[in-house]
Amino acid sequence: MYVKTRHGLSLNGAWRMQIALFAGWIIPCVVVFLASGLNLLQFPVVLSWLYLLGGVSVILCVLIRKRDNFQLAPRLFMNTELFVLCISMAIALVIVKDGLGSLLPLPIWSDMSFTSIQAGSAVMVICTVALMAMMEEILFRGIIMEALLYRYSGSIALLQSSLLYMLAHPDPAQMPGAFLLGLLSGSFYLRFRDLCPSMLLHISHNAAAALLLNVGSQHFAQDSPFAYYIMVAGCIAALAGGYVLMQRIPLPKTKAAPLQGKPLLHPEKA
Repeated sequence: MYVKTRHGLSLNGAWRMQIALFAGWIIPCVVVFLASGLNLLQFPVVLSWLYLLGGVSVILCVLIRKRDNFQLAPRLFMNTELFVLCISMAIALVIVKDGLGSLLPLPIWSDMSFTSIQAGSAVMVICTVALMAMMEEILFRGIIMEALLYRYSGSIALLQSSLLYMLAHPDPAQMPGAFLLGLLSGSFYLRFRDLCPSMLLHISHNAAAALLLNVGSQHFAQDSPFAYYIMVAGCIAALAGGYVLMQRIPLPKTKAAPLQGKPLLHPEKA
């Protein structure tokens, strides 16, 4: 699955989408606070649903309006090697992020942190693990990154989309990990120009992160710090090796072409 565009998107346009995403949950919070005095920032579950609905609204707005000519095109590219690679690299990234968080502890804005949502509800698990991942991949990789690739180099599109994705997570403790996830997921999209691998990686990452959040890893880091950081180092090596393996996976026959410059030939025309 990918998003076709005839005109691409400027950096200003990409940042406007980010502002629209922020507005999707900031404006309801302000309205509720002015009307009732209730601070919705104290309810991460409500924030997560507002974030999801805001992202879906931005996507629908982009796809419906004709000015930018965005169209969602169905396509599925997945094989066994890619399937295993996406899941294993997602798990490795979660462990690396956990190690990074223990080395560089950042303040947690608990009132705005989705990490405070526990996986006790099946509905919330589906929302935070799957639906958010799919929404974010369609928006940040399928729309923003794909449109930036129309006008800019792959490195600029990857960096900008990852930066925007990081800023979509206002909790400082989440930002470094979100940036790393954006880079990894964006690298898969840059390679295959298909959202299926990116979505699988993102969903696997969220599932592993939710499991680690509920099981906890601090006791392991405190009781066996040497073994813990050896595991983190091993996961860093696994990510590097996984990136090399990703580059060796044959591309889909209908891979979208050019990264910048003149109008793109989209997969069905390649």
